[in-house]
Amino acid sequence: MRLRAESLASLTAKLAVRPAGSLAVRLAVSFTAILAASLPVSLAASLAVSPAGGAWAATSAANAGTAAAGAAPIGTYLTREEIRVAAAKLRADPNLGGEQTLRTLRWKEANAANATPPPSWLTRLFDSLAQSSRLLLWIFGAVCAAIALVWAFRMLRARVSLTTAREHAVTSSVQGLDIRPESLPEDIGAAALALLEAGREREALSLLYRGALSRAVHRHGIAILASATEGEALRAVNAKLDPPRAAYFADLVALWQRAVYAGERVSVPPIDRLCRGFAASLEVSAP
Repeated sequence: MRLRAESLASLTAKLAVRPAGSLAVRLAVSFTAILAASLPVSLAASLAVSPAGGAWAATSAANAGTAAAGAAPIGTYLTREEIRVAAAKLRADPNLGGEQTLRTLRWKEANAANATPPPSWLTRLFDSLAQSSRLLLWIFGAVCAAIALVWAFRMLRARVSLTTAREHAVTSSVQGLDIRPESLPEDIGAAALALLEAGREREALSLLYRGALSRAVHRHGIAILASATEGEALRAVNAKLDPPRAAYFADLVALWQRAVYAGERVSVPPIDRLCRGFAASLEVSAP
């Protein structure tokens, strides 16, 4: 144990004699000094337990203390030059990396001083447009609304015209009866009276009813559909013609329904009266 303590003390003295050229040497000197100072104390404490080793422990502790006294002092600081040299060695080590150059892309800022300013009239134009944007928006909305109204009016008028054309197209026949003017005689009342005098009462009533529908549609402009019944045709005539003309048409429809649907034999006088009053009731246009 004494030999070991002496060896540590001599090692500390040798390290202290060497010039402190590096950080590693300084650390080694400090560690060795601490170990040389603490080892005799621990040895003296352990040997003091036995009576025989007390003197030897005291002698060893004294020798170790003398050796540690010649070692370098603990807590010596590094100079700036030593730190700079150590940092240069670390930077030169290839395993610790070094400086690297990285290239990146970035926007090239244009030189605003060399930019050509826009013309003054263009600047004023955009300023006026910015100030009148609300007015332009209202004008645009009004134009769009006007276009929509015109389109809706034209569509409605086209639909009405189509409906009227269809009505006029289908009024060439009503319930299978041909009511075209060219399919009827010029003087419907006289032709029906001739059939009545020949004993053909049903044909006379049929001619009178067809003639009344034809005159109501093509001369008086009454809208009567092709599928209209006698009652629907009568309502249309009552809404359009004056009461005397409407009463004549009602009497004719009543006799026609009795002869066709009821199968009755209608007497000659009512038919004769209708034949003679046809021209005065339906041939002349309404005032």
